[in-house]
Amino acid sequence: MSAPAQPSTIAQVQSKAVIISADDFGLSGEVNAGVIRAHREGVLRGASLIVAGGARDEAAALARGTPALDVGLHLVVCKGASVLPVGELGDIVDGAGRFTENPVLGGMRYFFNRRIRAHLRDEIRAQIELHLKLVGYLHHIDGHLHFHVHPVIADILVDLAAEYRVSCLRIPREAVFTTLAFAPDNAVRKLVEAVIFRALSRRTRRLMAARGIQSTDWLFGLHQSGHLSEEYVTAVIGSLRPGLTEFYFHPAEDIGATPPDAAAQREVGILMSPQISAALELAGARLTNFAEVAAGEAAQ
Repeated sequence: MSAPAQPSTIAQVQSKAVIISADDFGLSGEVNAGVIRAHREGVLRGASLIVAGGARDEAAALARGTPALDVGLHLVVCKGASVLPVGELGDIVDGAGRFTENPVLGGMRYFFNRRIRAHLRDEIRAQIELHLKLVGYLHHIDGHLHFHVHPVIADILVDLAAEYRVSCLRIPREAVFTTLAFAPDNAVRKLVEAVIFRALSRRTRRLMAARGIQSTDWLFGLHQSGHLSEEYVTAVIGSLRPGLTEFYFHPAEDIGATPPDAAAQREVGILMSPQISAALELAGARLTNFAEVAAGEAAQ
């Protein structure tokens, strides 16, 4: 199990510390290759594992062999497969053991159908326990499509995170006006996202604070997901405020089987770019990860 939970925020950190992380580890061999290359040759310091992903076992082996890469759990309750068998989950998955592909309908169903909440709790617990079995530790949890801040999922997850002594959960609340300053495209969509996730994040943070679970002070990667560029990332780094910031990516590398989309391949290049390393140095930002946060070392 992870180290005991620390205070609910890290606002006391006056220097700039940055966690650069990758979602979807274990989804495919291409994602795994992108994550590991961006870690070994670039600034990536963490990743979150999909424990029912198609390349889960490879990712877990890579995690065990790459101790400097802190690997958390990427919780999946939509657009993905379950860990528990179909027969143990009622109708929250289909006959193939997959959750709904429609986030809006799935979110409404989870909220209004109280009968399925016990099944959701069982599945979330199973994902946590499988992660611990595969990786051996668990310092942070985030969610596929940020479903972990859905009111029903958040209630369950915060309770289980406290039980399993998981120190950190992601709060998907981005400084939207900072993002718009450097990437003004799709402003309406970004503002709507900001309103939705601000409300969900505020509620989740209150739950976390009551249980002594931390998050970062700032986050980027939400509003510009799939449209990241070296120029945008460099600009955001230059605007970082004191405290702890997470910047998350979705890298994947073409390894000759099924080429990932161009945006994912581009993110590998961004994470390895000398310009990003130079921007971090110029900003006076120290790279860290959630393992150091859990150990109380992020401010050092």
